[in-house]
Amino acid sequence: MKQKTVIVVVFLVFILLSLNNIQGVDGLKISCKKEQIEKNNDETEYWGLLIAVGEYLNHPDQNRPSMLIKVEELYQTLLNSSNWDSNHIKKITAEKATLRNIIQGFLWLAEKEDKNDISLVYITTHGFHLKFDIPPFDEADGKDEALVPYEGFEKPLSFLSDDELNFLLNRLDSKGICVIIDSCYSGGFNDHTTKKTRFIDSYASRTWAEDFLKELKGEKRVVLMSSMEDEVSFGSYFSHFLIKGLQGAADENMDKTCTAEEIFYYAKTFVEEIGVQHPTILDLYPGELPLVILDKTDEQRMGKNWFNVKLESFVKRISESGSPVKLFY
Repeated sequence: MKQKTVIVVVFLVFILLSLNNIQGVDGLKISCKKEQIEKNNDETEYWGLLIAVGEYLNHPDQNRPSMLIKVEELYQTLLNSSNWDSNHIKKITAEKATLRNIIQGFLWLAEKEDKNDISLVYITTHGFHLKFDIPPFDEADGKDEALVPYEGFEKPLSFLSDDELNFLLNRLDSKGICVIIDSCYSGGFNDHTTKKTRFIDSYASRTWAEDFLKELKGEKRVVLMSSMEDEVSFGSYFSHFLIKGLQGAADENMDKTCTAEEIFYYAKTFVEEIGVQHPTILDLYPGELPLVILDKTDEQRMGKNWFNVKLESFVKRISESGSPVKLFY
């Protein structure tokens, strides 16, 4: 009983601190109801929130440059499609990817999108298990899952739990929501038992991904996750092949549209061949969820020598690295 009381007190303190921080950002506050902005028509608009941490306060050993590279590639890939506009994409990276700014990004997305739209949420950072279950106490194993923001390694209560992420996603009205989480398991959390890591649990990363996926269930959602083995993995393999899929490689039925489902199964094939990740999908969207319209040729989207340039670059990187494991760091 005493332990549960301590957990509840810690959770309440965390919420109060989070809300206090959020209120200081451009006067933005969490509310139970979002303001509805009516559009002149019922056309489908595409909105994106792209979050790549990649750099961590006072913990350069945890930095993952590949995260920042891949989020930029994803951003440019979306802009190469006529159904995406730069004003409809918010990108939060590196030192700007604090917990406060990440939540602010979700509030921006909730304000902009509506029931006629399609939203894409992309998050790449470290992930871990907590040693306890934050209210509403919905974990069968008594452990919540969480993601690490920029200051997460330095501040023990600064993390985005699965319950919080689900709450933010539930604010979205979009008719289709694609959530992509490319999270490498953070071995650094298990290196030392210190005050700053006392809430972190050493847990199999594949179980972490599976549990996190269960928490993100919701109507109209397609959730794509990279599930990894117990060892630490530094490469953004999942993101790399998802992006290649969005660029047209995943358009298996040649209908000039790349869907969330198509890019997942395209990426899954290559990632599992590498042997360090096992991607997982939760698909609650009726039919297939369109993400990118391929209304341009490869030459128009990436230059006339796109294939030769990419092939030469790929071969060169293999030659220099000596191992495909190093390709996407």
